[in-house]
Amino acid sequence: MTNRDPGRQDDHRIDIEAFGPIRRASVDVRPFTVFIGPSNTGKSYLAILIYALHRSLHMGYGWMPRTTTPGDELLQDLRSWAREVHSERPVPSSPPNVAAHIDAVLKDAKWLESTFADELRRCFGVDSLDVLVRRPGADVGARIRFPGTADGSPDTARYEFRFGSGDHRLSGHVAPMSSRLPDAARLKEMVLESTTLMPFDDDTIEEGFDTSSFFRLVVAHVFRSFVAPMHRRAHYLPADRTGVMHSHQVVVGTLVRNATTAGLRPSTNVPMLSGVLADFLNQLIAMGGEQRAARREPVAELAAALEHAVLQGTVQLTRTGSGYPRFTYCPDDWKDDLPLMRTSSMVSELAPVVLYLRYLVQRSDVLIIEEPESHLHPAMQAAFALELARLVRAGVRIVITTHSEWFLEQIGNLVRLSSLPENQRAGITGADVALSPEVVGAWLFKPGREGSVVEEVEVDPETGLFPTDYDVVSQSLYNEGADIFNRLQEGPRE
Repeated sequence: MTNRDPGRQDDHRIDIEAFGPIRRASVDVRPFTVFIGPSNTGKSYLAILIYALHRSLHMGYGWMPRTTTPGDELLQDLRSWAREVHSERPVPSSPPNVAAHIDAVLKDAKWLESTFADELRRCFGVDSLDVLVRRPGADVGARIRFPGTADGSPDTARYEFRFGSGDHRLSGHVAPMSSRLPDAARLKEMVLESTTLMPFDDDTIEEGFDTSSFFRLVVAHVFRSFVAPMHRRAHYLPADRTGVMHSHQVVVGTLVRNATTAGLRPSTNVPMLSGVLADFLNQLIAMGGEQRAARREPVAELAAALEHAVLQGTVQLTRTGSGYPRFTYCPDDWKDDLPLMRTSSMVSELAPVVLYLRYLVQRSDVLIIEEPESHLHPAMQAAFALELARLVRAGVRIVITTHSEWFLEQIGNLVRLSSLPENQRAGITGADVALSPEVVGAWLFKPGREGSVVEEVEVDPETGLFPTDYDVVSQSLYNEGADIFNRLQEGPRE
């Protein structure tokens, strides 16, 4: 397996205002992105938003604009451009008229507006986007801008999605166009793909060249060029995954019973599952299908590494006669498997991670994990952080939310380790999975009266720690303990 520091060519920025508990955020999503901060400050809101964006753009990555008949002026410009493209001369920039029409089509991407709105509602399990606005009913509503570049360049191609007060709308900005057009070879292929007569010549342009088809191909290429960082497949492991692992059969049975009787009753009291929980449940069920064979590739191999390093045993999947999955755990040196209900909470917590790596996650995918430290001893938290770093180096992009000081300290050590020459790393834990500072992005959610503000925090070069509010809590507890000790020393007061 290739073990290297991942590149950042697919990094992207998301800007947010008035979304859930978040007042303002501008986050670069990097190969290893970490959200930290107090509860109820919006970490999960932002993680779910990233998931919804990836799903929307992954589903629409093959989008093609509707066929339209270009106006006479655009028709003439497209045909002239096609002639020049097909010639042996260097391909010129697109005519201004063509660029303007491409820009107009992408700005009016109603299909993406609808897809993203539906996916946001589904992922959060809400009927209306209004409830996701930090201050429902406010005139400003909520605003999400994506995907941007890390330098925040004002001419960056991006979409802006606004919602609130029962309305939502999306607008686009796709300049500069010249940097997003296909290269000469691909443009020539597009010309030929739009031609029904061969060989291609000036007469063909007039008779057999489908100008609308050529225009659609160019527009689709430009769209894909600037949403590419966010079209990756995404997987979400919610914070309550342990409960779902323990009760998925009961949950599915209840939902099926209510689904089959819903038409017989005026209403049902069964709550709606959020999309992230529903997707997690669906993935567990799908693992029982015959098509879900364990894969033999680097990411799947890392599932075994996680079992060995942290679980000290193996997670087993067996398929029942009905195709429904049964999950068990076999400790090292044991003969019989244990149902997950009889295992430690650590095993139940990490079993979904192992299963996703073994059956679902591939290189270049995005894996979002809420609170990966849950139910893990501090030593195991540090060990799990190392395994996530291995995933990042294997090409999987990781997003986590965490409250763990040990988890952050291990990541900080890996970042500082990257500054040490390789010939001086021998004997240091994680020497083979050091991560450069550019690969890791840690974002602190700071609460405030008007909502949380999200700011990037970097590893302190002296302490190797990410600045958080943990030291405030630690200092407060220390002072409290010192006060108790002093009073004990003073003895009883009269």
